[in-house]
Amino acid sequence: MIVSIFKKNYFLQLVLLILLPILLWVPAFLNPPKVIELSIFDMPLYNVLKYVFPTQSIVNTVISLVLIVGQALLINYIFTYYELTKKNSYFPAIIYVLLFSQDYRIMSFSSILFANSFIIVALLTFLQCYNKNEGLDQIFLTSLLIAVASLFNVIYIFMMLWIWIGLFNFKIYKWRPFFVSLFGMVTPYLILMVFYYLNNQNDRIVEFFPTHFAVLPKFEFLNQPIQIVYMAYLIILILPALLYTVNYRNDQKLSVRKRTTTIVILFAVCLLPFLYLLESPVMNLIFTPCLAFMFTIFFFSIKRQLYSNLFILVLLVLTLAKIYINY
Repeated sequence: MIVSIFKKNYFLQLVLLILLPILLWVPAFLNPPKVIELSIFDMPLYNVLKYVFPTQSIVNTVISLVLIVGQALLINYIFTYYELTKKNSYFPAIIYVLLFSQDYRIMSFSSILFANSFIIVALLTFLQCYNKNEGLDQIFLTSLLIAVASLFNVIYIFMMLWIWIGLFNFKIYKWRPFFVSLFGMVTPYLILMVFYYLNNQNDRIVEFFPTHFAVLPKFEFLNQPIQIVYMAYLIILILPALLYTVNYRNDQKLSVRKRTTTIVILFAVCLLPFLYLLESPVMNLIFTPCLAFMFTIFFFSIKRQLYSNLFILVLLVLTLAKIYINY
């Protein structure tokens, strides 16, 4: 029933897209959680937000929810515009909201939340590189957006690997796009260093890179039974979803195959930042743009909708359990 709604009934999709996030976030509206801090992983742009906004406020929760729904709609637009998923379906947006609402503790500001906004726009711009000789404008903008994302959370600098591998996927082998991507990555950091210099904060310039870029993962794993169950179930879903996505790619036209491969590469690159945030409840939110796509392909490709509905229902139940256990 759930999957059939997102294949046929456009009106009910809109109703679910409005009601589901509100219902999931009821605990956060009643008792707003604190802003999430990730110590040295948090970067200057996020620290400014933490300074401007209160530590615990309904305003933070409302802004966070609006931002997540906006990200979900943009993800949905990207996938439908490039014909990667079924048109007139908000299923990727629903999956994104569900994955980003998995825990009461993350229903507030986090550096991952704001960084993801720039990564999703970066995905939009980078997919435009397909069938271009060099795509210098798109590559510069994509690397610039990734660099800005990393100024919210340092681990997003790993996403530069996604660009460099993705260029080979798009058969862009010339040297200029790689140098342009480096310029795009460096530009926001140069602006930040100039800002520190003009404000006589030279000590910050000296300490900035050793503090934020010499970080080793703690490998402190899950410390909650519900978290272990939730992550185990996600892994159970991810493995067949990845297989279905690869098979789906093989049956599509070339442009869809290339862009699907780009998203799979992004998922693989996200494994590195994931390892760096194992000790945090926001650790798997890095995957949400990729999983919204892969789960959509997976659930829509299963021939018996009973199984799809059961998988989604279990994910929803685990999400609700995780929210209220941590409430």
